[in-house]
Amino acid sequence: MKNWIIASLFVCASLLAGSAAAQEQQQPQAQEQDMDGNVQFLIGQRYLGDVWSPLDEPMMFGMNIDFAPASSPVHVALGFSMAWDKQDVGTPVFGKTGDLQNGFFEFSTGFVWLPVKKAFVRPYLGAGVLILGAGVGSNFDFWDAGDGDHSFGFYANGGVFFKVGESFNIGFDGRVVRGTEVTLSGQEGDADYEQVSMLIGFSF
Repeated sequence: MKNWIIASLFVCASLLAGSAAAQEQQQPQAQEQDMDGNVQFLIGQRYLGDVWSPLDEPMMFGMNIDFAPASSPVHVALGFSMAWDKQDVGTPVFGKTGDLQNGFFEFSTGFVWLPVKKAFVRPYLGAGVLILGAGVGSNFDFWDAGDGDHSFGFYANGGVFFKVGESFNIGFDGRVVRGTEVTLSGQEGDADYEQVSMLIGFSF
């Protein structure tokens, strides 16, 4: 189900980007500011691999910023996110059981294509690189306790937001991360994920 949701977001963003960009080219270009961009806040659900089960569906919170010259449809994108889950675990997660929690933090940089600047519907597609930290333990000091690790990886994201008024944005975002490798408590795994989130933000 999660893969269908992610795929649908990417397909919708691609189709909307193509049609909306064609409409945009037909509209007269107004005078634009030197720079523009968006600040978007995300809250949603992350889906990890089976190695994290049953802590494999943490909640997440994040923030993305993109900016570029006003005439450019391609923006520089910077992002930060955190995710966490907590349960009483009977099946070992990286060799641990009991009252466990996992935690993740992530910094990313890349590019996002925003082909539409003046329509109500604003689809986008993006990609880039990231550094991700992951840990699991009985509390959030697992990095100090040696139960945390970090890794580089790659991401792709896509979605659509709706422009309400002059600056308010609301929409949906889908994200996929691949290429991460972590070792926790001597056990190797990854922190790859799919993610679906709601987006609320503003333009500048």
